[in-house]
Amino acid sequence: MSQTKAARPRVDWRSLGLLLLPSWFAAGWLIYQTSWYWSHKPDMNFGWIVVLLCGFMITEVAPELPPPRLRWTFPSVVLAVVGLALLLLFQLYQAAFGTMPASLMALAFGSMSIISANLLYVYGPASLGTLGFAFYFLLIALPLPSFIQSLVVSNLQNFVAMMDEELLNIIGIPAQRQGSVIQLSTGQVGVDDACSGFRSLQSSIMAALFIGFLLFKTWGWRIALGFLSVFLAILGNLGRTFYLCYQGASKGTDAVKGVHDAAGWSVMIFTAAGVGLAAWIVQKLQRTQAAYAAEVAAEQDEEETEPV
Repeated sequence: MSQTKAARPRVDWRSLGLLLLPSWFAAGWLIYQTSWYWSHKPDMNFGWIVVLLCGFMITEVAPELPPPRLRWTFPSVVLAVVGLALLLLFQLYQAAFGTMPASLMALAFGSMSIISANLLYVYGPASLGTLGFAFYFLLIALPLPSFIQSLVVSNLQNFVAMMDEELLNIIGIPAQRQGSVIQLSTGQVGVDDACSGFRSLQSSIMAALFIGFLLFKTWGWRIALGFLSVFLAILGNLGRTFYLCYQGASKGTDAVKGVHDAAGWSVMIFTAAGVGLAAWIVQKLQRTQAAYAAEVAAEQDEEETEPV
């Protein structure tokens, strides 16, 4: 008789919808308030994709949820109070100054606090790493406050420009860095916001979190994949800016404009392929580790059962 794969438990979506009603409202309010940025900022259009990915992750983990326990605990009460306070702060700030990335941070933390409190009350702490993560994934699509984004972008710009200067001088092309601008013999090539690699870094982290959540059960492997994706994003963007500087040095700075967009798409392809390859490698390592652990356990069982 052929063995069939065990069917996944059925989900009572009606009960799930009612029990998590505060979470749906909190997430929906956050999505509604952030939707303007996703619709009007071209570099943030991926936010709508993040919403779809969140929905997909919720459907994936819902069959694995434990039975509802419906119990208030001290952490859940504290999170509920903090969440409501942050939402009130957001409403007051919004009424006075309008919706801005800084106020959205308060809304985001308030929404996630309410979601966490709701999950703790219904399912307990174990649900925070599964269903909770599916909700927390929304945070990757939020616009950063200007002071945080400027700090990250400026540091990335300076790092990329510094590495380009060193690499160009190593291969014999005279280059001198002035802030985030590379001075070549043919002119200047600037490492602007788009060339800093911030968006590719953000996209690679998003992909790593999503893939890691689906493929790996332990946080250690998920974190390892995250670090690999950050490394790949930085490496890919460094290769992009170096290529642009090389083109500027060999063919003139006007030639940079002709290959700028193509280089950007190349980084996206490289990063996506790299994250996929990294996930495959990490999954292979995970399976090898599990197989080795099972083999060691089997050998220990045989030794214990051997007759004296």
